[in-house]
This record gives sequence, structure tokens and C-alpha cells, in this order.
Amino acid sequence: MSVNNLKFRRQFLLSPTSSPELNDWNHDTLGNHHLYVHPDCLLTQTSSNGKKGILLGHILDPRHPELPNIDMLTTLLDQENEEGIAKVLYGLVGRFVLIIEDNNSFTFFNDACGLKSLFYTKHKQQFYAASQPLLLQLVTEDLIVKEDRYHSYFNSDYVKGSKENWFPSGTSLYPGVYHMVANHYLKSETLTQTRYWPVKQLHIEHYEESKAKFAELLKLTLDAGSKKYNLGLGLTSGFDSRILLSASKNAKKNMLFYTLQYRDLDAASDDIKIPSSLSNKLDLNYKVMDCRLPISEDFKAAYLGNSDMAHIDDWGYIAYGISQNFPEDTMSVKGSCSETGRCFFYKNGSHPNIKSSEDIMNINPKWKGIPFIRERISDWYDEVKQAANNKGYNILDLFHWEVSTGSWQTQSQLEWDIVHDTFTPFNNRELLDIMLRIDTKYRSKPKYTLYRDTMKKLWPEVLLEPINPETTKTKVKYKFKSILAKLGFEKYNR
Repeated sequence: MSVNNLKFRRQFLLSPTSSPELNDWNHDTLGNHHLYVHPDCLLTQTSSNGKKGILLGHILDPRHPELPNIDMLTTLLDQENEEGIAKVLYGLVGRFVLIIEDNNSFTFFNDACGLKSLFYTKHKQQFYAASQPLLLQLVTEDLIVKEDRYHSYFNSDYVKGSKENWFPSGTSLYPGVYHMVANHYLKSETLTQTRYWPVKQLHIEHYEESKAKFAELLKLTLDAGSKKYNLGLGLTSGFDSRILLSASKNAKKNMLFYTLQYRDLDAASDDIKIPSSLSNKLDLNYKVMDCRLPISEDFKAAYLGNSDMAHIDDWGYIAYGISQNFPEDTMSVKGSCSETGRCFFYKNGSHPNIKSSEDIMNINPKWKGIPFIRERISDWYDEVKQAANNKGYNILDLFHWEVSTGSWQTQSQLEWDIVHDTFTPFNNRELLDIMLRIDTKYRSKPKYTLYRDTMKKLWPEVLLEPINPETTKTKVKYKFKSILAKLGFEKYNR
């Protein structure tokens, strides 16, 4: 792979003005705008009833894996309104941005958790959109400038102390530049994001029936994905990769399995030792990929140039290791988004009483010194606290889904577009909805009963090795956190 092809890999730009720097990308006109799409970003387009539809990225119907992207795009474009589009998207999995153009007015949807990122702005009365702000910088003057907001973030104690720092979805490091949030659609004329999910009041459903639906849909997704793509599933000692492994029993002969060795992981680490042992027992096509290699200067420059948030000192080095090991034509399977259904911010299953946006800010106290983050959390909470908007879904489940996964994981996948595209089976609104309609006692610590029951049903042998076994160090850590919580120093048991 040429280093030149790594620049803004798998990204896109929609602009009223041309960008000569992107002349070697796929280029089309969309209304009065120019659409530039990197050659490695899947592009599907069609027209119907005077409207034009563009699908950037991959999309899959788990129940009908034979459907080509053009057929699904046509179905979406033929819907009468945004409500109809939302209904079609409900059961689809993928990583995509959908653009519908009608008389130079644009409507945008994205995948369930917003893993294909979209940033947008109005500059000098003109609309612009792109995968991330550095592409907007190519076609605007004095818009992407490192000023107070940028410096308040990167000079914060939070960033200095976090290898995987992130800020809430919906905002950016630059005033006037916004980010599209999961479960919303965007209208270019007004820059308004409108919530379209949830649409039905939450009711806790029968566990056995829900468990069966959950297991079947997860299995269908892995089966369908393996028929449409070359898949490589990353394995650790944790729950998320293990449940995906259980769902891949029928697909395993067509898949690669691997573990990334990075940071201080060694042969004795659970995240290396356990998946290696399990792979031998299950006869998987498996390898450990060394991501501790010295990074090349060319790759480092490309990585830093692809995003204003590039986590070069951690994700960047891991990405370089991936580039030296991962097959070029393979899509990485990740267990991301799963934690939304595992009560991530209230792991004991008892949802705290959220009274204000300050309760949300307390999840990460070091955010409190960053004004634009406080403002964004306040705006999001003011929207989602309304019963008509949350429909009874737990606030912290929606927070993990829309604000956390839709930012932290979205940024991670954007940065790793430089080495591979990503297939995320849990990035499916229907699958997440099934989980959230199950009583929290089945999807929380200590047993994560839903996950263990699903594994027993789909491929019980994946439980031949322990999941996240406790060590003396972790026991002490959790005991200490429990004491702090009882003393009131830690609001949530995270």
C-alpha cells in the first residue's frame, strides 16, 4: 500500500467549491456541490423521483445478505419521509453515511451508533460536510483554527492523563463546526438534527424470548457478514469478543482470528494467553499480531495528517502494527457498541437517579474544566431527559450509545481507516433495542447472564477458557472503588 494512498483514507468531502488536492479521489456532483470520496471508501449511488441517493460505506441486511447495496439504497430513497427511512434502517447493520439530495438540499442519516463520522458547518452561507474537520480546512478559509476551544481541550488534565481521550458527540474543537449524533437525521438547510429514535415506549420483555431473538440475530449477522466480506475477528479475554466468537461458529472457516499485542501485553497476559489457548482448542485460523513495532516516519506523518484528534502515541502505534500484519482485503470485526447493552455506566444494573447534566459530568470529573464539553453535555441532557424523547430508556444507556460510543469509538474507527475498514455486528439498532428491553439483572455484573446464556446456546465450547478472570490486582482495584463509592467519592460504580 502506497503511503500516498493513506492520506484521508476511506474519508469523504461534500463542498460547494472544488478541491484540487483531492483530484485523484472519486468525484461527482451532488446538486450544486462537489462530492469527493476516497477510492477505498465504498460508494453507492442512484436516483429516483428527482432525488439522488448516496451511500458512503458498507451496509448489510442480516436476514438478506444477498441484497446488493444498490437495492438497499433504492429502497431507502423510495421512502416518502424520514420516518420511513428510519424504519428501513432499524434492522440494518453497517458503517455508513446516507445522503439524500433534493434540489441542492441534503438530508443525512448514519449507521446505528454513528461509527461513520460526519462533521458539518455553514461557512459564508454555504453548506459543507466531511468525515472530519481537516477535510473542511481544504475548502474553507479561517474556519478550522486552533483557538480557545481547541487549547482548552488539549491543555486539560483530562487529555494529559488519558491515552484514549474523547469529547462528547455532537460538537467539535472549532466553533460553528458540528458532529452528527446517532439516532438523529440532519437537514442541511437549517443545520438541524432531529431525533428519530426511540419511537416506542420501553417495556421490559420476557427474558427467554428476548434471549432467543438476540442470539439468532447475532448469529445471522456473523453468518451474513462472512458471506459478503472477508472478516477478521479480534479476540481478547473479554465478553464482547467472546460472544462474537460464539456467533461465528458456522462462519469460522471463512474467517481470520487474531489478537493485537500492544502496550505492556506479553505472553503471560490474559488478553494474549486466553485467546491463544482457546483458538487452539477450537481449531481457529489464528495469529497474534505484534503492535509494538517502531513506527515509520511516513506512516506517522500520514496518521497525524488524517485527523485533528489523532491519538498517535497509542492508537497510532497499534495501527502501524496492524498495517504490518493485517491482510489488505480483510475487514476487522469489533465488539464495540456491545457495552451499551451491558450497563456500562452502572455495571451493577441499578440505574442511578439522574437529576441534572452535572450528574452526567460526574462520569468524567476532569471534563469539568473544559467549557465546550459542559455546554454539549447540558444540551444533550436537556433533549434526552424529556419523556417524549427517551421513551423510558435509561439515560445512561442512551449516553453510552449516542455520546460515548458515538464519539470515542467513532474516532477510533476513523483513525484506523488508515489500515482497515471495520465491521461491528452490534452496530444494529434492532439488536441493541432487543438488549435494552431485557431486565438489567440479566445484562449486568457480575454474571452478564445474557451473554453467557447466548454463548451456551450458540457455541458452548467458547467457555472452555475463562472470561476476564480476576487477578489479585483487579480484586484490589474493585475493592478500592467500592469503598470510594460507599464514601461518596465516586458517584457511579464504573
